[in-house]
Amino acid sequence: MNRVAKFLAHEGRVSLVCANTTELVEEIRNLHDLTPTTTAAMGRFATITGMMGFTDIKEKDDYITFQINGNGPMGRLISVVRRDSTTSKVKVCVDDPHVELPLKSNGKLDVGGAVGKNGFLNIINKNDVIDTNYNGLVPLVSGEIAEDFTEYFAKSKQKPTVIALGVLINKDGVKASGGYMIQLMPDATEEDISKVEKALENAPSISQMISEGRSLENVAQTITGDEDVMILAQELDMIYECDCSREKLEKSLISIGKKEITKIIKEDGKADIICHFCNEKYHFSKEDLEALLEEM
Repeated sequence: MNRVAKFLAHEGRVSLVCANTTELVEEIRNLHDLTPTTTAAMGRFATITGMMGFTDIKEKDDYITFQINGNGPMGRLISVVRRDSTTSKVKVCVDDPHVELPLKSNGKLDVGGAVGKNGFLNIINKNDVIDTNYNGLVPLVSGEIAEDFTEYFAKSKQKPTVIALGVLINKDGVKASGGYMIQLMPDATEEDISKVEKALENAPSISQMISEGRSLENVAQTITGDEDVMILAQELDMIYECDCSREKLEKSLISIGKKEITKIIKEDGKADIICHFCNEKYHFSKEDLEALLEEM
């Protein structure tokens, strides 16, 4: 199971979310046939967006769409997140899942090169029932994902935030994946900040800690320098779930208009639509398309 937990440190003056997403990212790697580089990028992206499902989604009908377009060879990265009380439900897609770049000089995967940094991170909060939305748009910093989301929290949310994301890959697939997000509460002291900074300097990477089999509580203790972290919630999960359906795709077809549907009928006599998030294929025959025309 993927595991997510929320904590308070330093007597409630520091909040944090920690996640082990190893199984989730392995599922994404297999579903989208990702390379090592795109696995690292999409794994980081799915992890941080899934964690934000627990911090930014307040109502059951809310959902968040995340888009990164850095004009790199991967193209657009998209994540849509919904949640219930204990589960963050993530689905992701990318324009080109097969990008692979040479390792960087430090031997690490070149996620920033694959994503690109000449573009934006766009975060759209929506509610289906009351039809409201909030749009946050910030320029990308590096394309390395964690730095870009840190910039979003600083610029759009005015919240000092530390984000770390990591995906460790071996010849068999995803060995370890996870992340953490630390935020200072309004009453955080300079001493609290100093303790967290010192702890982070000495902490191993998140992917290393997860590969070592550490608990999320131990991760929280390690990155905050507080042995007495308080657990707010630990029975949390993050799963891959696509909510596509034939009915939703019918609405999408209707939205393109009578002229385009008529053109499809004349030129192809059918429409086969594949969901970019789960690869489910939906077939619409000529009769199906003509029935849609009659409804319009």
